Amino acid sequence: MRRRPFLLGLLALLSATLVAGAAVPAGAGGKPPEVPPAIQPPAGQKVVLDVTGKGVQIYDCKPSATDPAVNAWTFREPAAVLYGHRGRPVGIHFRGPTFESFDGSSVVGTLQASYTVPGGGAIAWLLLKAVSTQGDGVLAGVDYIQRLETRGGVAPAGTCDPASDSTVAVPYQARYVFYAG
Repeated sequence: MRRRPFLLGLLALLSATLVAGAAVPAGAGGKPPEVPPAIQPPAGQKVVLDVTGKGVQIYDCKPSATDPAVNAWTFREPAAVLYGHRGRPVGIHFRGPTFESFDGSSVVGTLQASYTVPGGGAIAWLLLKAVSTQGDGVLAGVDYIQRLETRGGVAPAGTCDPASDSTVAVPYQARYVFYAG
């Protein structure tokens, strides 16, 4: 896979400096979390991995889609380390959205549904559908991914100036639950 040096450097920094905190245990066959119906995977899907992602949501200052004369923060990509049982790093999450396990397997998803967190202050909860997988590890058979229990990651409010505010990385944390049928 082709990755830019910026992203790899950021992920290395995150991996080396983040404190794992209370990671959600990784495991197969766990009980699916209770979530709003809009972001539930189809019946028959089983949990194959449940991890905590800690990193940043990266935004670029660009002309607004609704008014090109106004600049706004536009989502570019996530950059996060995935932590499993006892806070041990088990993978990374980056543009795609792509999830790559340290066992060599990976999955790329596409947005199926989102749920706006009441009260704001955190990025939306998501249901992603796998569009491709690679490798023979834990992510190879994944069909769906949920992003839940989010904290932070919201783009700065208001307009921006591309001359002085080209990119911003906003810290976030989320629970990622991977399913296979």
